[in-house]
Amino acid sequence: MIKNILLKNTSCLLCVLLLALGSFSACNSKADDENFSDATDSGSASEQIPPLETKHQLNENGLVDVVILKKKVIKGQKIKTSDLKIIELSPENLPINVITDRSFVNGKYALCDLYEGDYIIGEWLVDDKAKIPYSHLVKKEIECVEDDYIIVTDFLKANTGEDLCVPLQELIDKNPGRTLYFPDGEYVISRSLLTTSEPSESTSFHFSSSAVLKAADYWESGGSHSALIRLGAYKKVNNINMPGSNFFVMGGIFDCGGIADGIAIDAGRETLIKDVVIVNSHYGIYVTQGTNGSSSDTDIDDVTVIGNGKFNSVGICFAGDDNTITNARISNVGTGMMLSNHTFVSSCTVENVPGMKNTIGFSIGGNVHMSDCVSINFDTAFNIISSAKGCVKQCTALWTNDESEKRIAFSVGRLQMLMLGCRAEFFDGNCENIFLDAIEDGSGGVVAPSFDASLVSENDMTEYYLENGTAVPDMFP
Repeated sequence: MIKNILLKNTSCLLCVLLLALGSFSACNSKADDENFSDATDSGSASEQIPPLETKHQLNENGLVDVVILKKKVIKGQKIKTSDLKIIELSPENLPINVITDRSFVNGKYALCDLYEGDYIIGEWLVDDKAKIPYSHLVKKEIECVEDDYIIVTDFLKANTGEDLCVPLQELIDKNPGRTLYFPDGEYVISRSLLTTSEPSESTSFHFSSSAVLKAADYWESGGSHSALIRLGAYKKVNNINMPGSNFFVMGGIFDCGGIADGIAIDAGRETLIKDVVIVNSHYGIYVTQGTNGSSSDTDIDDVTVIGNGKFNSVGICFAGDDNTITNARISNVGTGMMLSNHTFVSSCTVENVPGMKNTIGFSIGGNVHMSDCVSINFDTAFNIISSAKGCVKQCTALWTNDESEKRIAFSVGRLQMLMLGCRAEFFDGNCENIFLDAIEDGSGGVVAPSFDASLVSENDMTEYYLENGTAVPDMFP
C-alpha cells in the first residue's frame, strides 16, 4: 500500500514538473515571437518535441540533403556530377563528414569501391589520382634501371583488373629512352600513357601477342584524341636537324572499350606501329602533324583495327604528311582511312558496318599513292579531293549487299590523279552505281578500268576521262 502511494505521488510530481517546464518553454518562445499562437491552437507545450541536435543543415522538411551515388564507382574512378543525386535523410546517425554538396564530389577520385545508393564520406575521396595507394599492385619499388629493355611484370602485377595507369606512367617517367615489354596478361588503364618525342628520352612499347592493354570502364578522356598510348605527347622538340624519335609500338591487343582511341602519335619522326590489333576503338590510330613542319614520317605495318561501329569512328587517320602504311585490315568503322599528303598505301582492306549510311572507305587528300587496296560495302569506296595528285593502282571497290541507295567507286571533283587498272564489283540491286563520279576538265586519266557497264549509271564519267585523260600528273610537283 505504501509503495503504491509513493508511486502515485512520484507520478504526480513528474506531471507537475513537465507542465511547469512546458509553460516555461512556451513563455520563452512567446517572448521571442509575439505572433506565437497559444496552446489551444498548437497543442499543449508538453506535446512539442524539441529539435534534434545536429551539425548538418536541415532543409524545410527537417531532413538533410545528402549526396548519394546513382551507380557503382570503382576505386580510382573519377566521379562526375552525372553519377550523383540528392536524397533527403534523417539527421539521426548520419556521419558528421557525410557529403551534402555535389560540387565537392565532382572531379574527385574514389579511394575504394563505392556502390549504388551509398552516401559519400570526404575521407573516401582524393583530388589527385596519384594519391591513390597502389602498393598492392607493385612487386618491387619502381625506380630507374640501367637495362634498355624493361619487363613490366618485374615491377607490376598483371591480370588484377585494377587501374595501372599511375604506376605505369611512373615506370615510363623514371626510365626515359627505354623499351617496356609487356608479357601475356591484361593491363587496365583509365587514361592515356604519355611519352616524350625528345629523341634521347623517347619510350617504346613491345607487347607479347597475347598481352592486352585495356581501357577501364571509367575511361578519362584527355582531349579530342584520347588514346591508350600517346607517343610524343610532351617535349615536342624533334626536327629534321636531329635524329628521329625512333619510338615504336609493336605487338599486343588494344581494347578501347568503345570510347577510347588506340594509339596516337602526337609528335616526332621516324616512328613505327607494327603487328598490333586494336578493337572497340573510336579512332584506331591517329597521327598528327610532326614537329618538323607538317611531316610526321610514320610507318604502319600489319595492323588490324576493329572500330566501335559508330558513324564517326575511323580506322586510321593521318593529319601529318610523309607516311607509309601496308597490310592494314580495318572494319566496323564509318571511315576506313583518312590519308594526307605524300602518303604511300599498299595492300590494305577496309570494310563497312552493315546498314551504316554515308560512309567512306578511303578519304584521299594531297599527293597520295595507293596500290592493291580494297574497299568493301562503303557508300563511297575512294573519296578523292580535287587537288589530290599521285596514283591509284589496282584498287578495288566491292559491294556484297543492296543496302546503299547509291554506290560510288571513285568520287572526285576534277580528276588530277592517274587511275590505273582499278575495278568495281557492283551488287546487282535496285540502286545507282557509279564507277567514276567527277566533273570535266581534270588533267588526270583512267587506264584499263574494270566493271560491269550494264550496272553503271549514265552519270558515270569514266568514258570522258578515258578519251581525254592523257596527262599524267607529276608525282611530286
